[in-house]
Amino acid sequence: MLKKNLFLSLLLVPLTLFACDDGDKKSNPSLPLAEVEGEYYNLFCEQIETCEVNPYFSMVIEDRQGCLDFITSQTDGPGLGGILDAVDAGTVVYDAEKGYACIEDMKALPCDEFGDHEPESCVGVFTGTIADGEECRINEECVSGYCDTSEACPGTCVAAVAVGGTCALTDECESGAKCVLGECTVFTAPVAEGQPCDSTEDWCAEGLFCHPETEVCTARLAEGTECEEVSDLECEAGTLCFGVGGEAKTCKALTILETADAACDYNAGLMCAAYEDLTCAIDDFQAFTGTCQPFTRLDEVCFEAATTTLTSCDMFADLYCDMSGGFQQDGHCAAKKAGGVACTDSDQCLSGFCDNDVCADEEEVCQ
Repeated sequence: MLKKNLFLSLLLVPLTLFACDDGDKKSNPSLPLAEVEGEYYNLFCEQIETCEVNPYFSMVIEDRQGCLDFITSQTDGPGLGGILDAVDAGTVVYDAEKGYACIEDMKALPCDEFGDHEPESCVGVFTGTIADGEECRINEECVSGYCDTSEACPGTCVAAVAVGGTCALTDECESGAKCVLGECTVFTAPVAEGQPCDSTEDWCAEGLFCHPETEVCTARLAEGTECEEVSDLECEAGTLCFGVGGEAKTCKALTILETADAACDYNAGLMCAAYEDLTCAIDDFQAFTGTCQPFTRLDEVCFEAATTTLTSCDMFADLYCDMSGGFQQDGHCAAKKAGGVACTDSDQCLSGFCDNDVCADEEEVCQ
């Protein structure tokens, strides 16, 4: 299930070209700060449409406008993780000409490099003004490019780890590098089959995926092949590893159902369209089949005891199905619990973790 955090007008909204007329001299094209977020989201949605992204997106996103609406619904906080607000506050400097060039060059990247390779034009789009040892909230505010918030929020600007240095998180690495297998590394080319990889930064070439257990780039499996369900990219494009209950796990084509009452089947890859507000209401827990029905809302019945039917609560509303009364009573959609509240299952917690029967605190976001 997609986690809430942070993803059609059938026409791609083009980047606006701004050139100031200074006599016979014109400036380079630039991207105004106010348009950065919209252009980046459009770029992200274009990648979903044209590249091989997580196949579950097809259940949630129908078209370009649906994609933009989805991303907007998942980004409730400050723009682009607080960067735009930091520009307004003066702790980050934005270069509009580099911003335009960066978006254009990112558009030109092949699918297996997008998100991994940073074009040269993207270096210096945002520049921090805060020196080491001073207070910060996001990496981009720091001259070094790294705001250490591991001990407190606000954090402190510290020196970033150079390429080749030891790291635990990508945040620690200098601009353009990512933490791969414990080392700050710069992407140079997709990784070939049989070569070491890091599943948190899957740099494997097209047709491969980084196996999270072997940490080796491995060929994706063809439709009909047995699978392990270790990654959403384990099976070839258009297929996923299905196998619930006693069913053997197999790569099967994903079919999206857009009409209410259509027969859904988790093991056959027949899934309901979340973008049509539909979910599979399971009424056979042996076969994991049912019919497509609208998501249930806060306080509505999500488990009907008389028919033993389970219908998911609204996947975007921080709800869970409260079945504390057992299978003999109806269950109702309830609000997920904050840190420190008693729980019996991780699904009940906003943080996603029930630790020793108590919801863990949500990871602090330093914004």
